[in-house]
Amino acid sequence: MSPANTVPLTAPLNPGQPKRALVLPGGGLRLSYQAGIMLALEEAGFEFQYLDGTSGGSLNMSMLLSGLEPGEICQRWRTLKLKDTIAFLPLKDYLKVENLEGMGDSKGFRTKVLPHFGIDTARIRAVAEPPASYNVLDYANKVVKVISHRDIDEDMIIAGMSLPGVFPPVRKDGGIYLDTGFVQDANLMEAVKNGAEEIWVLWGLGNTGTYRGGPLHLYVQMLEMSANAALNNQLEAIREINRRIEQGDNPYGQTRAIRVHVVKPEYPLPLDPDLYLGKIDHATLIEMGYADAKTYLHALPGTTAETQLNPSRMKDPAVGIRFRKCFEGHISLAQQPESKQNLKIELCIHIADLEAFLADPEHAARITGHLSCPAFGSMVLLADSRFFLTSLPDRTRRIGYELRFDSGNRRYKLAAEQILHDDPGPDMWRDLSTLSAQLFAADPADSRPLGTGTLHSSIAGIKDWLGGIRATETQTLTDELKVIARFTKFVLGELSEVYG
Repeated sequence: MSPANTVPLTAPLNPGQPKRALVLPGGGLRLSYQAGIMLALEEAGFEFQYLDGTSGGSLNMSMLLSGLEPGEICQRWRTLKLKDTIAFLPLKDYLKVENLEGMGDSKGFRTKVLPHFGIDTARIRAVAEPPASYNVLDYANKVVKVISHRDIDEDMIIAGMSLPGVFPPVRKDGGIYLDTGFVQDANLMEAVKNGAEEIWVLWGLGNTGTYRGGPLHLYVQMLEMSANAALNNQLEAIREINRRIEQGDNPYGQTRAIRVHVVKPEYPLPLDPDLYLGKIDHATLIEMGYADAKTYLHALPGTTAETQLNPSRMKDPAVGIRFRKCFEGHISLAQQPESKQNLKIELCIHIADLEAFLADPEHAARITGHLSCPAFGSMVLLADSRFFLTSLPDRTRRIGYELRFDSGNRRYKLAAEQILHDDPGPDMWRDLSTLSAQLFAADPADSRPLGTGTLHSSIAGIKDWLGGIRATETQTLTDELKVIARFTKFVLGELSEVYG
């Protein structure tokens, strides 16, 4: 935790630098994804002079204002007990359905989640710089009420997350206050009015061309329509302000064009019910956010100042597969060949479109995860990493892992592989559990290995892999089982081709 009255990821404005604003929209409990982005921004040296939080995004902002570093925020998300987020209304409220104001109570957030997150409203109010704003819906006046961090309290933090039908509204000082999700999910204009010239929006709500039925999807899609439409309207307003700035008119004091960055997932994030059902966890969401941010930052030098239309648009979801794999072993570094260092890698393989994966000769998929090694750190997140399964001559298969990560201001690539080949004797389990690895600098011009190692997965680990295969974007249990069966059949078919 940072010293009192200091806020991580922020710093005073340096002369000649654009004033940066960090805008943290909502997205339910999936906002551990947002924490992963924040960690990547911190590693890249970004500092902000204004903060704005809406809905669940205000939780991450409150942790920053309470002095928590992005790495600690990630750890608070990893250790969050989902049962602590659940609290029920009195039974009599459920018996009067015609007057029911929400499906649950916010008591769990008040008494367990906010303390677990280390959110300290007294410390938040005492922060001198940077200025920060919270957003709640003033129901009586049907407007978004902006609250300075200097005036925030626990009631208004809870109000900002009280979605209609989920939590009851907060009644305070004669007013009724709710989540702004059905009006807007990010307040870019508040940052503009406070002089921001560069706005970073960490987006987590879905935005696709797929329309689904069913109560849950209809409710979520209403939120997504409202949130993305409001975002696009604000971006159009910023484009108009930029035109005025170009002509010498500076309505909010900016002297340069306002640049907006929207960091988002490639495909929509899983919904909150997937968290409660164990189909995904916060550790995976953090790793996904970190990897997506790294991809965005690596492409940043080639981008233009003009914000694209509908920048939160994602690829339409397809039925896919997600599973985890873990390997442990040793690596010998070139500068210390006589000593071995422990190395552990924990991977999540994301097959976003199973049919495309099966049709692809390389069977390529995305990897997120982390590695632990004394030479690099105990929780080094991966970025821009890939999985491959390719056919080689003589009934052989190669499973490849290209793992990229940053450490000590350097980028590395860990190239690992499993070779599946039917040698004399019972060797299938050995092949499946053994991983050979080589470490390189990420610069493709430097092909010298920086280290070599061997890692293993236990038989129990292989069983955990098979038992932990999850189908994504399925609507029923029957569909989920069919998708898992189809993927399992592919895996068994590949093994049969090799081992007979």
